[in-house]
Amino acid sequence: MSKLPVIAALSAASLLVLVGCTTNRHTAPADPIDVTPEHGDVPNRVWLDQGWSDKIREDFWFTGQGSQIIPYTWFVWLEQADNQQLFRHSEHMEFLRYLPSKASERNPGGLPIGFALHSNQKTGENWVGMTCAACHTSQIDYKGTKMLVEGAPTLANFVLFFDRLVAALNNTLQDDAKFERFARNVLGSKYSNSSSASLKQRLQQVALQTAQRQAVNALPDDYPKDFTSYARLDAFGNIQNAGTAFALNDLSNKNTPTGPVSYPFLWGTHQSDVVQWNASAPNTPIVGPLVRNIGEVVGVFGELQIEKAPFWQRVWGKKFRYSSTVDMIGLGYLESWVKTLRSPQWPVEYLPAIDTQKAAKGELLYKQACASCHQLIPREKEHLDYIANQTLVSELGTDPVTANNASCHMAKTLILEGTKERILIGSKFQAVDNAIDVPVNGVVGLVLKDLPTALKAGNIPERTGADGQKISVVKELENLVMQHLKARGKRADAVESDCVDGKLDGAVYKGRPLNGIWATAPYLHNGSVPNLYELMKKPEQRVTEFWVGSREFDPVNVGYVTTQGLNKFRVNASNGQIMPGNSNLGHSYGTEFSDEEKWQIIEFMKTL
Repeated sequence: MSKLPVIAALSAASLLVLVGCTTNRHTAPADPIDVTPEHGDVPNRVWLDQGWSDKIREDFWFTGQGSQIIPYTWFVWLEQADNQQLFRHSEHMEFLRYLPSKASERNPGGLPIGFALHSNQKTGENWVGMTCAACHTSQIDYKGTKMLVEGAPTLANFVLFFDRLVAALNNTLQDDAKFERFARNVLGSKYSNSSSASLKQRLQQVALQTAQRQAVNALPDDYPKDFTSYARLDAFGNIQNAGTAFALNDLSNKNTPTGPVSYPFLWGTHQSDVVQWNASAPNTPIVGPLVRNIGEVVGVFGELQIEKAPFWQRVWGKKFRYSSTVDMIGLGYLESWVKTLRSPQWPVEYLPAIDTQKAAKGELLYKQACASCHQLIPREKEHLDYIANQTLVSELGTDPVTANNASCHMAKTLILEGTKERILIGSKFQAVDNAIDVPVNGVVGLVLKDLPTALKAGNIPERTGADGQKISVVKELENLVMQHLKARGKRADAVESDCVDGKLDGAVYKGRPLNGIWATAPYLHNGSVPNLYELMKKPEQRVTEFWVGSREFDPVNVGYVTTQGLNKFRVNASNGQIMPGNSNLGHSYGTEFSDEEKWQIIEFMKTL
C-alpha cells in the first residue's frame, strides 16, 4: 500500500483535475408522466409500526436512485413476451414476487413497489429503474392477512424478471402486431409512420443492451437454470461485471455470478460499522453510506462508465472521465429514511401470541450461545451505532463461495492498469487484478468528481470548530473520503492476499443483531435454510430441499411455508454432491441444545 498523501494538499480543484468535472445535475423531465391506472388487483395490506409515516413509506418506494432499465413509458406499455397482458400487470409482478402497488402521483405508471422514475441527468428522458424498496420490502401472509414489512428481504426472482424482460423486448421487435400496439400506446398523439420507425430503431438498441447484460451475467451451462431463483441474488457478481465488463467496455471481461445471497434486511444498516455479508465495506460516516449506495446502483443499471480523458485534458493532469446515471441526492434521501427505520415487532394482533415463559428461558440460552455474535440491542436503542461481529468463514463452516468470489474474482484492468486502485491511494492496478476493485475505483471516482453534490447528499452542515474558525466542509469531506479509502484498502489487502493460495484464511461473514429476524427468512447468508427451527438443527440434519416463493408464514418454525411455492431450493446437485453456493452446513452454534431448549430460543427470537 502506498503512503497516504498529505490530506491538506487535496483541494477540491485537484480532485476535479483527477476525475473530471461534474455531470451529476438534475435535469427537468423531457415529458411529464400522466398517471396511468395499475393493471390488475393490488392486495389490501396492513402495515407494521417501523417508525415511518405513510409519506416516508411512499417516498422510499418511489424515489429514484439513478437506475435505468428501459424508458419509463416503455415499461408502462410493454406486453409480456407470449401474450397481450402488460408486463407490469399485478398478476405477473406477483408471480415474480415483486409487490404490486396502486398508481399515484409518486407512482404514475402503476408499477410495483421499488420501480421508480428517473429523469436522465443529461437528456431529461424518463426511465424506470429499481430503487432500494424493490429488493428490501416484503409481504408476509398469514391466514388471509397480508403484512407489509419495510426493509425486509424481498422474495423476488430478479434473474427471472430480467430474462422475461429481455424476451418481452425481443418479441415486441419481432411481432408486428405486438409492436404496433406498443408504439401506439407509447407515442400516443405523436404516433406516425416516421415516429413509429424511429421508436423501433431505438427499441432494437435498448433490447440489444439488455440482452448483453443478460449474457454477461449468465450462469455456466452446467448450472441449473433456477440456481439463483427466488429470494436471493449474486449482487457482488453483478456489481463486479458492471465495472469490469460494462464500465471498461469489454463484455468478455467478466466473471460468472455463482455466489447468490439472501437480500439483507435494512434496519440497522446505517448504524453498523461495516456492511455487506462479508463485512468488506467500512461504513465510515457520510462517505461510507454514499459509496455503499452508489455501488448498489451500479449493480442495478446505474450505467457506470470509465473512459480515458481526451488528450488535451490529459495534458493538464486529467486521466479519466467517470460518468454514471447515479442520483446522489436521491441516494441521500433514501439513506436518511433507512437511518430511521426500525425493526418489525412480532405483531400479536395478526400472529399467535408469544409464549412468554418459553421466551424467558430462551433468553438465557440465547445469551449463552448466540449473543457473542448476534448482540442484543434493546428496541429503544436501535438508532445507536454498533460494531458488528466478524467471524472467520473457516470457523463458521458456511458456504464460502460468496466470500471467495467477492475477494478473489480477477479481471483485466485495461485502461486502469498502472493507476492507483482507489484513485488517491492504494497499490497500482496490475494488468489482471481483483475484479471488485474496478467498480470500487469507479464509485470513488464518481464521489471525488463532484464533492459538493456528495456533500449535499451526505447532509453535512457547515459548522464551527472549537477554536471558533470555520471548517471547510469540502475539506472535511476530503478527510472522510481518505478515511474510508484507507479502511477499505487495509481490509481488501488483508483478504485479497489470501486469494493466492485459495484458502481465504482471513475471510469473514458478518453477524448482525437479530432484531426483527423473525421476518427475514430464509436464513444463512445464501438463503439455504428455510426457517429458524431448521437453523437450530445440527447441520447434517437440515433439510436439503424445500419450496421457496411462498408468502404464507409459518409462525411455529418461523419462516415461510416450505410445502408450497414457486421453485424448489436444492442444496445438492444432480450428482448428490453439495452444489457450490448452496451449502446449508456450518453455523452449528446452539445446535447441541435439547429440542425443548431450541424451541425456547426460537420463542425468544420472536421477541427481538
